[in-house]
Amino acid sequence: LYVGFSAWGRARRCSTILREVAGYRRTGVAKPRRRYMVFELVPVSGELPRIGREQVEEAIEGACRLLYGALGHSVMRPTLVYYDESRAVGILSFKHTWRNHVLLLLSLVKEVGGVRVVAVPLRTTGTRRRALNYAREA
Repeated sequence: LYVGFSAWGRARRCSTILREVAGYRRTGVAKPRRRYMVFELVPVSGELPRIGREQVEEAIEGACRLLYGALGHSVMRPTLVYYDESRAVGILSFKHTWRNHVLLLLSLVKEVGGVRVVAVPLRTTGTRRRALNYAREA
């Protein structure tokens, strides 16, 4: 069976158009997935008093809104999943495409509950269970 190049090209264009209409075309955009970053709050000087979960959430949200505004905050959706007040270790959930932005965001958290701190990212994982295991070990 012999098909000319022009007929083959027309058939190929028609098939790609049909695939686009049917929704089968692959785009270069990845589906956003959730990632979990384990971090630790280290006091700049002295002991770290018990800092509540609400205070940590306010500090992270404030830094995020300062850096990216309300729109960036809603797209990134940083969520404090877990926070251990005794060891000052927490887990932050976010979209995977914003990983580098979350690292920058954690570097902007300078004060939590009136205490000067440094947020140190320890590990990024793909599942909540692994993040919890790592946070409990750290």
